Amino acid sequence: MSAVAPWRAWLLLNAPGAALPARVRQELQAEQFRAELLVAGVQLLLVGLLAALVGVAPPGFAPDTPVQAAPLGLSLFALLVLLRLYAAWTGQLGPRLLAAGVVAEMGVLIATLWLQHLQYEQPPQLALKGTAFVYVFVLVGLRALRFEPLWVAVSGGTALLAWLALLGWTLWSAPVSPLTWDYVTSLRSLQVHLGGELDKLLALALFTATLTLALVRARALLRRALAQQRAAADLSLFFDDAVARRITASEDALMAGQGELREAAVLFLDLRGFTAAAAQLGPRGVIALLGEYQRLIVPILRRHGGSVDKYLGDGILASFGAVAPDPACAARALRAVDEIVLAVDGWRARRRQAGLAAPDVGAGLATGEVVSGIVGDGQRLEYTVIGDAVNLAAKLEKHNKAQGTRALATREAYALARAQGYEGEKPDCGAAALDGAASPVALTLLAARTAPA
Repeated sequence: MSAVAPWRAWLLLNAPGAALPARVRQELQAEQFRAELLVAGVQLLLVGLLAALVGVAPPGFAPDTPVQAAPLGLSLFALLVLLRLYAAWTGQLGPRLLAAGVVAEMGVLIATLWLQHLQYEQPPQLALKGTAFVYVFVLVGLRALRFEPLWVAVSGGTALLAWLALLGWTLWSAPVSPLTWDYVTSLRSLQVHLGGELDKLLALALFTATLTLALVRARALLRRALAQQRAAADLSLFFDDAVARRITASEDALMAGQGELREAAVLFLDLRGFTAAAAQLGPRGVIALLGEYQRLIVPILRRHGGSVDKYLGDGILASFGAVAPDPACAARALRAVDEIVLAVDGWRARRRQAGLAAPDVGAGLATGEVVSGIVGDGQRLEYTVIGDAVNLAAKLEKHNKAQGTRALATREAYALARAQGYEGEKPDCGAAALDGAASPVALTLLAARTAPA
């Protein structure tokens, strides 16, 4: 690494110890591209505004003046901005070209201020007295829109050096010393107040340094925000969307033991005949089967407000109203079961036509109070749903084999769904003693068994 690289890496926050994942860097680069378009747009808007003001203002100089500083400077500046905009749009705006553009733009601005003394045919000191010096600060400030401290420092440093050069040239070219320490005299004449020039340089240096440091902090926050945004997106691949949002939006530190008690509906789904299908399909076919099955079921669950708690091989545990309160959790769950049954029938038919194993799907639904929260040992945490309803849903799904059905619910869950607006008519199928249950459970038939695969 070269001697220049550490400070440049610090200003760009690309130091090896702070390296970002490639995808986060790509997002950051996309933001910088949009920022460069914004910078160019603001600069062109400013050029247009100044050109309009120059056009309507009285000239104030002789018609045969050797140069018209403002039109020339604005034209050159607009050309530079357009060239930089073209380079950005075509993907050619690398660090070197951008640095050249930043230096050239500031150079054009300072040169325009210097040309004013020729335009008005006055001594060189006039160039130091123009109010247009404030646009130096505007140009430096616009560089902050890219959220890269380096270019603010380059722009401000170029302005400092250029103004020092202009001051030195003015003092060197004047026939007699134009300096004065008398403020009033400097205002009423072309003499240069040295203290005022030092104030300009000091103000510019402090402005550049402050903005650079502010951007270092802001860019660090931006990096963390982009990394967390990407982490949240990645998290949603492993957790249900509602769970991922809950985890990333938590105001408290995540730890085992956090949970909330809610009334919820719990649905357990499982592939029927999966073992036989696995023996027929082989490893790749099994993975393909599970992928098809999950891509079929999960969107339906989410469409009805369900959250996938976990995948258990060929099983899916979903909850309604556990992660976030839902006054219609049971009704939503039963509607999801109805749609799943229809979707599975079509899926099985398509697989049979293709000559593939077509296992059925069994379902068990129960309602009750569950705890939705975090479990684990501190090093490995898991967001899950715990409660009697979870265990009962799993038992109901297994009881489909004994009952000769596809989907069962407790009579309590069905009654609650009806009270919440569910309109489907489902028959009772008596009470059954479930393994591990203290007493028989009254059941409602949600779907009967179809022909075997």
